[in-house]
Amino acid sequence: MRFTRDKMKKEYFGFGSVCNLKEILDKEKPKNIFLVTGKSSYEKSGAKDAIKSILSNYNITHFCNFEVNPKLKDIIKGIDLFKKEACDLVIGIGGGSVIDMAKSINCFANNPAIPSEYLKKEKIIENKGRSLIAIPTTSGSGSESTHFAVIYMCGRKYSLAHEFILPDYSIIDPSFTLNIPKKITASSGMDALGQAIESYWCVNSTDQSKQYASKAIKLVMNNLVNAANNFSKESREAIAKAAHLAGKAINITKTTVPHSISYPLTSHFGIPHGHAVSLTLPSILIYNSKITEQECLDIRGVAYVKKTINEIVNLLGCGSEKDAKNKLVYLMKNIGLETNLRDLGISNLEIIIKEGFNPDRVKNNPRLLTESNLREILKELF
Repeated sequence: MRFTRDKMKKEYFGFGSVCNLKEILDKEKPKNIFLVTGKSSYEKSGAKDAIKSILSNYNITHFCNFEVNPKLKDIIKGIDLFKKEACDLVIGIGGGSVIDMAKSINCFANNPAIPSEYLKKEKIIENKGRSLIAIPTTSGSGSESTHFAVIYMCGRKYSLAHEFILPDYSIIDPSFTLNIPKKITASSGMDALGQAIESYWCVNSTDQSKQYASKAIKLVMNNLVNAANNFSKESREAIAKAAHLAGKAINITKTTVPHSISYPLTSHFGIPHGHAVSLTLPSILIYNSKITEQECLDIRGVAYVKKTINEIVNLLGCGSEKDAKNKLVYLMKNIGLETNLRDLGISNLEIIIKEGFNPDRVKNNPRLLTESNLREILKELF
């Protein structure tokens, strides 16, 4: 499914933009709100204090008892609660996992088959869920602006994708990101950068997606160090904007190889998603730059792909692919992220290779990736 235009009903951005929640609820007139939040981030981010007066006149069913990285078993618990309380509007406030949880529960609760049948593509989503308001408290996933939701079932990552999953409203208030610790700011910022770069070189890219991605790349490169190391208010606002733009970019294109490889790194070794994506991003940039006619998956051809990679190099402020790779590695080190697998205690390459070939991601990469190629890339990261 390719999105050629924005289908978001309404989006709000900026410090204090959470106040627009009152206007949305006045319009929607819900009888019972299903509120999905993290266990602690809801309060620590300041979101709870910011919206408690707005929600005071509504019946609230609060769901926060779930693990990070959405598990199917937790989603099923949420669906049962959602149905029991006859909820008619959903608010997701938190990081990407929280918003993905809200999106998944809302979708599955309004479709008749069991969730696993949709994840395995045995059934097709037929019904739109209730109105969904997404309010991110981190800057990375861009989940508030995508029609995807990541779900882990039996230890493996699945992607739920349908236009009905796209939130009806998004409120991106950077004030909720001001207290995020350095490590989370670094990891989520690299997730946004990875999404933007992958979207830019993706075989599904469009002029619109490239506009979103290019703006996001510049914002991250100019602001992430300051946002992570100095907790700058202006820089955190810029990273929040970058994450939202990167989300809008992948909403059109989807992601590619670095994201595909990241999922076993997260599910088996506990590497935070954005950090996991960034581990192979520099190497895949080099890999894609060496594309040949025989390996080209982009119908626009090798010359087009090479031009695209050169544009990414320029957006990163570099003069060559090698310089761009080194700059990305230096950026990770500068914000406190490990850049090789050994430092992260990872030695089992085979499970990464076995589970790192998500067809929906690998086929989006401009250059064909084989198991042999991936093994060599991973060996270089030791």
